[in-house]
Amino acid sequence: MRPSPPDDVQRPPRLITELLALAKDWGWNVQDLARELGVHRTTIVHQRSGRHALKTAMLARIARRFRNDRTIRDLVWHYLAVEYEERPAADALPTPPRVPDPVASSLRAYLAGFSDVSVHGGRGLYLVGSDAPLLSATLRWLQAAFTQQRIETCLLRADRPVSPSEARAALAAPILLLERVDFLRDSAADVLRRRADLVRPVIVSSMQPPTTIADPYLRRILTSTTRLLEVASFDPAPIPTPPHGPLPAESKQQ
Repeated sequence: MRPSPPDDVQRPPRLITELLALAKDWGWNVQDLARELGVHRTTIVHQRSGRHALKTAMLARIARRFRNDRTIRDLVWHYLAVEYEERPAADALPTPPRVPDPVASSLRAYLAGFSDVSVHGGRGLYLVGSDAPLLSATLRWLQAAFTQQRIETCLLRADRPVSPSEARAALAAPILLLERVDFLRDSAADVLRRRADLVRPVIVSSMQPPTTIADPYLRRILTSTTRLLEVASFDPAPIPTPPHGPLPAESKQQ
């Protein structure tokens, strides 16, 4: 008897596994099925592995293409009635700590569009700022937000040695969060290079812009595969005081 997967492992939707089995009977491979549905083959690969949930657009494509197949119609209904579990919306996540609204909106937008980023090799983020605790808090907020979206992450410190097991996790995770690349160690730099070869996105934090990275290859990787986002603290502007001090009480009454 095959052992049951752990509770934290995402199971692929029955609709996808059965659809792939039927496609095989028809003599189709994954590329053929993707072509019929008008999607990239990696979309189906990720859904087959359980890494990504089925979106409404994908369900609609399957329902339209195979509307005359009763088995597939039943599987679509089974997914909606039994397997579907609504994920929290990215815009429902709490605001990251002490960052202005435009920064929070950029972070939420990245979370919302991460499925396309991971499938099509999109860019990561380069978080830069002068407030080290805020950079750290923002990365940990992102880790929690990805987890809430049921997306596996790996969070590492670039200024510490990366063990072999951590390196394996960093290469396998859909998103790598790497803290403080301005103090990049050789083992962390090797992980960055290998993830770039795999075309997998990273989010890094630093107190220096990517143009200051000494290694030209790593500098080119981070400038070409990440989008720069300045993370600054939000401090409400103080109420200005008149140049000669507050007005006397009698002047206010006039």
